[in-house]
Amino acid sequence: MRKNSYFIIAAVVVVALAVFAGAYSLLRPPAAKQPGAPAPAPLEQAPQPIPGVPQFDAAKYKTEPVITVWRADRGSRERMPLERYLEGVIAREMEPDWPPEALRAQAIVSRTLTVHAIEAGTIRRLHDADVSTSKEELQAFAPERVNDRVREAVRSTRGQLLLYAGSLINAIYSSSNGQIAATREESFPKEIPEPTPYFQPVTDNSYKYTPPHLQYWTVTIPGAEVARAAGYAGNPGDIMILEKGPSGRILWIGAGDKKVYGAEFRKAVGFDRLKSTLVDEMNYDKGSFTFKGRGWGNGVGLCQWGAYTYAMDGWKAEDIVRHYYVGAEVKKIWE
Repeated sequence: MRKNSYFIIAAVVVVALAVFAGAYSLLRPPAAKQPGAPAPAPLEQAPQPIPGVPQFDAAKYKTEPVITVWRADRGSRERMPLERYLEGVIAREMEPDWPPEALRAQAIVSRTLTVHAIEAGTIRRLHDADVSTSKEELQAFAPERVNDRVREAVRSTRGQLLLYAGSLINAIYSSSNGQIAATREESFPKEIPEPTPYFQPVTDNSYKYTPPHLQYWTVTIPGAEVARAAGYAGNPGDIMILEKGPSGRILWIGAGDKKVYGAEFRKAVGFDRLKSTLVDEMNYDKGSFTFKGRGWGNGVGLCQWGAYTYAMDGWKAEDIVRHYYVGAEVKKIWE
């Protein structure tokens, strides 16, 4: 009888905990006091190896690599341990005084992107180096901005990379995703030829902290420039958004028999003019187009302001990166 009582009490405790966990996931306040994130939604199926993408050879990285850094500002190369290079990256790619878990998430992502670039050899072909400090070529770098918070973010995630079904992911990230992440097809249709199942149109609550000028924007561009960017020689007023992708970003834009990817169109117009391809309105009047959109950047992968928000809400770095790279796992590769 006493043994049965123990079983009954244990069952009641388990049920109570389950009810509490379910209620918390539904009713979690914007700024939760307790750390931790809800578990990611279960995938429809376990991640499968990506066709055409090799399995990551972790044996090559038994110890921390010493890498060659192309210092774009100096036009010279410099050798340094990868983790020290990473400190300079985090200090520039995020504000050094941001919440620790946001900095830790950025460290995992930036380390993964660094190793991916080394494996792909993209910077090697450009500068005979492993990485570049040019933001346009890889990631920005500012060692003079490194503080103790940045050092701790790198130290506490040392050697951690993101893998998907055994393959190293292409851990691209952006500043503000407009509260919904982009797919590869929307932002890198040509640059990334292989499938990226971890890039999904996941949503977040990043506008809770995102500065207003990164949330919503309006830009007016002369019709002739829009026509040039779209490769169309006819009446600019004919140009329209032909198709949008899963996140609502421009997938194709053009007129007649001419069309270009939204990502290519944005590049031709100027990244700082058309802040993203998450365009809600495109209107033509008096020879010019007015675009109204959301977010700033390619919108793929980690949203930095989303990471800030989740960190403020008590999420851990591992939960943040798993949210933005669906199906990916954090693995420690070197000590």
